[in-house]
Amino acid sequence: MDPSESQESEVEPVIRRESFAALRRNHVAPRQLRVVTLNAWCLPQPWPIGSTDRLHRLEKIGQYMKEETYDIVGLQELWSYQDYVRLTEQVSTEYPYYHYFHSGFTGSGVCVFSRHPIVSTLTSRYSLNGFAHHIHRGDWFGGKVVGLTEIELDGDLRVNFYTTHLHAEYDRENDLYLPHRTAQSFELAQFVRHTARGADVVIVTGDLNMEPCDLGFRLILSHTKLFDAWRMSHEVESDEGDGELLKYRGIAKGGTCDRPDNCYSKKALRSVDDSKRIDYILFKSGRCNVKLEECEITMNQIPGEELNYSDHVALRARFTIDDRFRHEKSVNTWEPNRPLLIEAIGIVAGGERRARADRIFFFILAAACLVLILGSLFFEVFPMGFAVFRFVLTVIGVFFVWQGLIGLTLERKALKAAKQAIQQILNN
Repeated sequence: MDPSESQESEVEPVIRRESFAALRRNHVAPRQLRVVTLNAWCLPQPWPIGSTDRLHRLEKIGQYMKEETYDIVGLQELWSYQDYVRLTEQVSTEYPYYHYFHSGFTGSGVCVFSRHPIVSTLTSRYSLNGFAHHIHRGDWFGGKVVGLTEIELDGDLRVNFYTTHLHAEYDRENDLYLPHRTAQSFELAQFVRHTARGADVVIVTGDLNMEPCDLGFRLILSHTKLFDAWRMSHEVESDEGDGELLKYRGIAKGGTCDRPDNCYSKKALRSVDDSKRIDYILFKSGRCNVKLEECEITMNQIPGEELNYSDHVALRARFTIDDRFRHEKSVNTWEPNRPLLIEAIGIVAGGERRARADRIFFFILAAACLVLILGSLFFEVFPMGFAVFRFVLTVIGVFFVWQGLIGLTLERKALKAAKQAIQQILNN
């Protein structure tokens, strides 16, 4: 083949793409897009398990949504479907399009409200969501997901709007759920990569339960090439993930949780500003270019009251969608992907080892229950009491066997699948 012909065949697709971009510049006028995300903290269970002032705060959240002119609203921790229905009835005039992502036993708590048509939705449930026997945590029962709504803006633009809620941290010094949250971060990044290719605009929102220096968050940015809206809008120190948390914490650094000015923060947190930035709006251009105009904290204290909308604050952002400019230089410099993936494999592999050890532990507990049941058969005193005792031990023992045989096997396989998926990317 003639070399000149080969060069022509390589250049032709580029010319076609440039012509397509020029065509869009002639027909697509700049337009604004306003989005907001909030962890609403609406646990419907009775006090002290449930959320304080839930119904009142939910009404105020709806009132705020009606008064503002957001295009898309993403909410998390709206656990009760009845609460979701109540909110849709309150805001349906302003937000005629909405969707709830069903999952788990209680529901994922994740939903979207939009002023523009939702043309399709897709739900991806994370393969790891904590542990069934950690009832005091509840993450397993929620069935955490990443939800995608494809929204049609002004009839000719498609916005891929994602909202999600990852597993909580609880104890940073002894984070039992770190392998699960790391696997969730990788699954979220993969889901966005594979579903965002045909979108005009890509926006990811939600409570990631990770701070900017955490591996999972850095992996999401690096793997998807998303921009952190807050970081782009505010002058901050370089986020190199060196573990110096004080660099990232505090209201001035965009803290969205455990804020000293929030009435629902624990008393110990109100005397010092150790607030954490764990709620995010991430974005990138698709077939259209997206420029971030502003990103700010909102929905802190309810106007005229001493209550807050939630134990988190909301994050809002305003974008301009246009094809007539390119991205300005950003403070978001993505880390090399490979070292992050290697570190993630180490964490996931550690979770696998812990699951194997837990399996032996649960079998030992099941055997102990069996010994106690058999031993109780030799005592004739208080027959009714011993019958109840044996029944309780049987139920507990059956759970130990189920967790050892099934629960931990499922966890190990999910961790192994995440490790192999990461390894496949590294091999390529």
